[in-house]
Amino acid sequence: MNGLVEYLVGVVESSYEDLAHLVPCGSFLGLFDERPVKRIRKTALQANANGLGWQNALFEFDTSEATFRAILQLTQEALAQGAKAADVLRIVVDAVRNIHDGSAVLDIGFRVLYEIYQQRLQYHSVNRYRTDAADAQENNTGAETFGEEYLLLAQLFELHRPRTWVATVRLMSMVTKSAIRIMYGSTTASDAGGGTHAASLSEISGRNLLPENVCRECIRQVWRLLLDSAATEPVQASVLGAARRTRWQIRFEATMELFDSMVGRAEQCLGRPLVSYYMISRELDPGAAVAESGMLTGEMQCIVDLCFGRKRRLGRILLPPDGSWPLISHASRAHTVKHVYDQPGYALVRDSLTLEETQRGASANRVVADLLYQRAPIDEVFAAMRNHRIMQRKAIAAVASESYVPNSANGVNMIGAGIVGGTGVAAGGSSASDSGEAERREASMLLLDAMARRTEQIVRFIQSQCDFDTLLDERKLNSNSDATMIVPRNFSYWEYMNEVADQLYYFVLTDTISYQDIHDKFFSMVFPADSDIHPGSETRKDNSYIWLLLQLLHIEKVAAGPVQQDLAGDEDMLDQLVQMYNERQIVSRDAFYLRDLSLQATMSHQQGNIRDNHGVKFRHPRIAVAMPFAPVLYQLQNEFGQQFKEENYTLLEGRDTCTVMKTATVSQIRQYVVPNALYTYLVPAREKVQRLQSEATTYLQGGNIGYRLLDYINVGGKHRLLQLIYKMMLAHEQGPQFQFDGRQPSARSGITCVSPHVVDTVYMLLYNAPYSNELMMKEVLEKLRRSDKAMAQGNARFSPANLRWLYTVYQLMNCRLLRFFKYYAHASHLVHHLRHSLINVTHWQLYRSLECFALCLVNLQHDVGFLQALMNPAYHGVPLTPHPSTLGAIRYSKPKDAWFECGMLSRNAAVVIARIETMRGLGDVPGLALDDCLDSLSPQPQLWAPAVLRYLPRAVRAYYARRAPQACPRAAPAAIRQLVDARSEHAALLQQTGDAQTEAALTAFYAAREHQALFLCVVWMLCEQQKPLAMAVVRRVLLRFPPAHMSAHTSALVDFIVANENERGLTGPSASTKQLLNDFMFRLQLVHHEHVVFALTRGEHDLRTDQMRLGLTRYVLLESQQFSERLDEWHRLDFQGRYWADFTHWQKQQAYMARFPEYFEFEAAVEGPLEPPPALSLPVYYENAMVRLLPILEFALGRMIEAEDRELLRDVLDRMGILYRLHQVPLTTLMNTLFIYFNAPTLHEATVVRSLNRALLDMSQQNFSREFEQFMSGDINDCSHIGAPYVGRIMERIARAISRHLTTADKQNLPEIHYREIPNPILLVLTECVVELLTWWCLHCAPSSDTRLYNPATGKPLPKTEAEFRAEEQQRRKRAAEWPLAKLWLKLTMDPAQRPEPGLYTGAAYIHSTGVLANVLPDELLAFPIIEHLSHIVLQEPILKTISGPKRYFSFVEFARTSRLHADDSGASTQFAATSVFNSFEQNRLHNMANPANTYLTLLHSVLHYGGIATFNTLSDTIHELASGGELCSDIQLLYLCATVGPILYRLVDHNSLYVQILGDLLSILVQICPRISHLDSAFSTDAIEQIMDFICFVKDQFDPGRAAWRRLAPHIAALPTLLKYQLQCVVDQ
Repeated sequence: MNGLVEYLVGVVESSYEDLAHLVPCGSFLGLFDERPVKRIRKTALQANANGLGWQNALFEFDTSEATFRAILQLTQEALAQGAKAADVLRIVVDAVRNIHDGSAVLDIGFRVLYEIYQQRLQYHSVNRYRTDAADAQENNTGAETFGEEYLLLAQLFELHRPRTWVATVRLMSMVTKSAIRIMYGSTTASDAGGGTHAASLSEISGRNLLPENVCRECIRQVWRLLLDSAATEPVQASVLGAARRTRWQIRFEATMELFDSMVGRAEQCLGRPLVSYYMISRELDPGAAVAESGMLTGEMQCIVDLCFGRKRRLGRILLPPDGSWPLISHASRAHTVKHVYDQPGYALVRDSLTLEETQRGASANRVVADLLYQRAPIDEVFAAMRNHRIMQRKAIAAVASESYVPNSANGVNMIGAGIVGGTGVAAGGSSASDSGEAERREASMLLLDAMARRTEQIVRFIQSQCDFDTLLDERKLNSNSDATMIVPRNFSYWEYMNEVADQLYYFVLTDTISYQDIHDKFFSMVFPADSDIHPGSETRKDNSYIWLLLQLLHIEKVAAGPVQQDLAGDEDMLDQLVQMYNERQIVSRDAFYLRDLSLQATMSHQQGNIRDNHGVKFRHPRIAVAMPFAPVLYQLQNEFGQQFKEENYTLLEGRDTCTVMKTATVSQIRQYVVPNALYTYLVPAREKVQRLQSEATTYLQGGNIGYRLLDYINVGGKHRLLQLIYKMMLAHEQGPQFQFDGRQPSARSGITCVSPHVVDTVYMLLYNAPYSNELMMKEVLEKLRRSDKAMAQGNARFSPANLRWLYTVYQLMNCRLLRFFKYYAHASHLVHHLRHSLINVTHWQLYRSLECFALCLVNLQHDVGFLQALMNPAYHGVPLTPHPSTLGAIRYSKPKDAWFECGMLSRNAAVVIARIETMRGLGDVPGLALDDCLDSLSPQPQLWAPAVLRYLPRAVRAYYARRAPQACPRAAPAAIRQLVDARSEHAALLQQTGDAQTEAALTAFYAAREHQALFLCVVWMLCEQQKPLAMAVVRRVLLRFPPAHMSAHTSALVDFIVANENERGLTGPSASTKQLLNDFMFRLQLVHHEHVVFALTRGEHDLRTDQMRLGLTRYVLLESQQFSERLDEWHRLDFQGRYWADFTHWQKQQAYMARFPEYFEFEAAVEGPLEPPPALSLPVYYENAMVRLLPILEFALGRMIEAEDRELLRDVLDRMGILYRLHQVPLTTLMNTLFIYFNAPTLHEATVVRSLNRALLDMSQQNFSREFEQFMSGDINDCSHIGAPYVGRIMERIARAISRHLTTADKQNLPEIHYREIPNPILLVLTECVVELLTWWCLHCAPSSDTRLYNPATGKPLPKTEAEFRAEEQQRRKRAAEWPLAKLWLKLTMDPAQRPEPGLYTGAAYIHSTGVLANVLPDELLAFPIIEHLSHIVLQEPILKTISGPKRYFSFVEFARTSRLHADDSGASTQFAATSVFNSFEQNRLHNMANPANTYLTLLHSVLHYGGIATFNTLSDTIHELASGGELCSDIQLLYLCATVGPILYRLVDHNSLYVQILGDLLSILVQICPRISHLDSAFSTDAIEQIMDFICFVKDQFDPGRAAWRRLAPHIAALPTLLKYQLQCVVDQ
């Protein structure tokens, strides 16, 4: 190696000696005419008999062969000595690069390089398929590959050496052609060849001799050097060239020859490409910043424009015709947050689209506006902004990495300056945009813009609903008004303003948006600057803006900050408020003093800061129009103060509208006056102590505040009131702390609890001001998590105050805040706040509440976030920050211990997981293992009956099939009798026969976990034998059992009862058994009623064949005397579904508990003093046996549907429907039930499905269609009325919702939106529509009952095989395909002219509404029929059946030689007939170019966007049927199929088998249609084929399925025509 280096140094030095003139010549430099001269160098290395060495002799260059042979020999010796070939070649290349550009020695260097590379080609050709370990690597691109050696030649390209450039191009062209000859074995397009490249097609080994990525890198380097030279090199003619071409032109034309060689258009390698046109177009496109800067020459600009046009055509295939999909909080799947437009893989093609097309894609502004409109939790809003920001940065980085970055004259990088991509967001990690401060600024601007637009929309909506032109007639005031307070008859629209005020208050309170920015924004909306005025942007003056700003003045830092400074200075803000004031509103027919006195209230609120109050009217003359109404404020203040002083609390109760508005108006005038008064009313200073249930639960009796008053007082007042209550009862776990007369908060003797009205106020404030009170809720949750952690550490002995606090909070959450938590950002992880408490709590009453809360909390789960929470043991609580972003990356890890020891909780969680898998799917959550989730639920394996398995999703069913335990051993009656006889300790259970020693032995025996399940069976048997029991002993034994195991023990008892009855040969439960079970549940209260219901319906037994369990179920729910009395009392008390509006709810709860007291420690039948004494009595506010029964009833509902006993189900629903009034989410429960069991025979009867709907729905709280209400009332019993008008109304309703259209409800007296079960207006509409449609489905076609095979030995049904389950699924799909509603829906979506009102919502809103709805319905009913309609579109649409025109393959050499003015014509074809198919949907609609193919493509991608993996499977099956049918005849049909797959590539790549199946079918179709295209040859392709080839290259480049996948696809590629085959092979064989 040293000898080679030294010799080459001498050669380089010799090229710079004795130069008389430029003497280029030789085979590589033959471009020039001059001949070489003889030059001599002393002391040169020459060859002699002993080899090569330094000699003091003359080295003559008149014969170059000696030097040529010497370098070759030294090179071969270096390689023979073991030096790496790349290192040796790098030395030689570096030497040639340093030879003088005008020396004849340069030709010797290039000849040497050519010979060396020829030898290396032969070497690599022979050794290409070695099977040693190094070559067996998946990506063999190491130093021993020819590609790396080839890239070394690119170092020879230098702008200041034109001769070296030309020689390098020729050298690389010759080496390239040699490589092509070796790879393909031929040099003509007609010869199929038999080279090693063709032989490797079946292997796709990745050991391509000259891989495409190497060629791309070479092209990139050369092209960018040309770009630099185009910008910097002066136009100067060569003194050597005969044609006097510029140096740049010489380089350009030579480079075009190299490019032609690589794309297979050169004469000697025609049709044998090394790089695809798609890849070379990527490398030749410098990016938008350079392409549009004007710095390129005409030739390069033409090439760049051609590449850009090709990329744009591909972009319309890869991106949907319309991507304006709304992000729907808690309905969209996880992948929908990461929009296809933001994916880095699509970033390059997205840049090629028009502005109108990109505006129909993702946008942070659109995402934020969608979420705020939908009342999404604030954490979700911030997380969405952060996700969008991350995706946007990745996309920008992807564009920047592919963009050419020239240096400006002063050396400033254009990308760093924010020029590339037209954005100021820099790609570098050190730029200011990566800082937290910049992110906050960005978030502030996004939120400010979204809030301003939302406010403007609401104000305009209110103006459209009100009459501000007609004057108010004070003689005809409505019932809402009096002499001092004017309120319009209908002011329901003010809910929107309250909502916006709460959001704005939170953003300003947490410094997310500044008050100054909001003030300026509102003023600019009322008085836009001249530069901002455009048609439709002007907003009329409205006092609503002043009202919103007034809410923010109650934030102390605002009032003491910018507002005080303004009032102390030039009063610009005050002047702007005066200008915004609309004096006509307060005197109009729809005057609303709460709003229209806002300016006067602002003046009153800030009177301490206004300088010279008397002179303000002179400084602001327009204020005179507002001042005549100021006395109204003082009158309201005086009335409020006088009543409060007289302890007349009419204004504080808020029982009528007028008093509510008076108090709300006063709350705006004075800081904290109203919230302080309300707190004093709730927690009075005078002592009037009341008792809850026992002497240990006392509270200070206060007043009861109406919910409407809390709704309408100002946001600051709500926040202040909750702060006071928080400090009193929630900020600590030490009991209520009272603060009176300015003293420090302290406990008051004899008061241990808080008033039930205080607890009511807490949940009402959280509902009507969720944003501003968000941080308080987080702090409470964090306290619960810390308490749970203390439980895990064994510190379960909390103080009495701790226990009361926990019990109060758990009740509040379980009975009042479940609706709040269902759509809470961290709802899925709240199970972490209960995990250890459910196992370690020893207080029986507290455990009952915890168990019920855990059931309800798990039942709320509706998304895969719950499964992620189960696999996230490292969870550390909700983020206590006002600017949250996300919980952080979750590392899935199976927990060491099971989540639940309670069998009831674990089985309920398994059902919920199955429901999530059915309704949402897990396909878009990579890395989440369903088996691990199910394994983590319980330490005991679960057994499910065939009736249950029938409705479980395939993945869950497969899990239980693999892990199905043997039938669990049950306590047989004979075994229990034997146990009682064998163990003398049981005598302690009988009166007058036990003693302390016997009881101790009995307690020790049942201390073992394996014996505890038998105890209740023993007690039952003794009761059957009518032996008198010592209930005190029974109690002491039971108290030693873990509370979490009682549901399992109850299940063991029920199984024993059933076995005992069956042993007697009975077909139904006997009267004595029923009576004893009734005593166990209600008189003795040894078992809980809800546990018995669960034990009978837990899913382990097939109720279709178990009449004994069905009989017991009927008894405990319908026939039990004690339970019937409780249910009758519940009916009599008439608990209201709108509990927030029921002033008497607490009195009803007290009355019920007084008549039916509950015992939690088995003391119901114990006489005399209790030993051990009962535990601390905890305050009961909302809970009772009926409330705890509800979640179990929801679980049992599914088992009763599976039992196919319609009479039992109907009777239970009709009798117990009233209980669902207190269900927190009945509408969602109904939708889930109809979704899961939409194919259950039980529900396909009008009376049953009507009973189900009546039981769970409060029709006064929902806004259903009139057809549905007629069905509920019994007026109709079928779905024959469902037609185009009905479907049109449903479509319109959803379209209005997703378009963020504000509407007034068709139905009067609906609850306020924040108290409704679903506050998200889009999700509410979707849920109501799904309930309606699934109800009509149940009336349409009844499936047959499950046919079962029975075991002749046991008489029990045999479990079904998976093949039988799949056959059922196919039958279900066939029935769904016959549903006329799906066909009608598709027809109306595709053809707007068929709609009842064709002019309304003709845009994409209808299409996206269908996409959303299709994925909240069962897939079989709408999504699958829409996807399967693809076959009809592809085969029947005439525009797709035509073959696109021919298009000549582009040749760089021909382009360089022909006129630049006609560059576009050199490869153009006839106009692409199917352009409108792939255009933007909105563009087609606006230009009257709409066509079914484009409309369907838009609809399909909307369905796929919101859909899961099941929709992809259906799409794959549909494409496979088309590929197998052989009916496709045109390239446009295949291009259309590529367009159906393009936008979902980024999701398909995670599902390899499905991905490869689709790609294989597309290639198979390409093989079928190529013989039908007559003009496919070595010179011509077609428009569509060109785009198809680009599509496949894009797949390999951005979403590579892997080499193994391409090996599976190799047979399809091999069957293609030769030219297309080699184009694809050069791409995939990397």
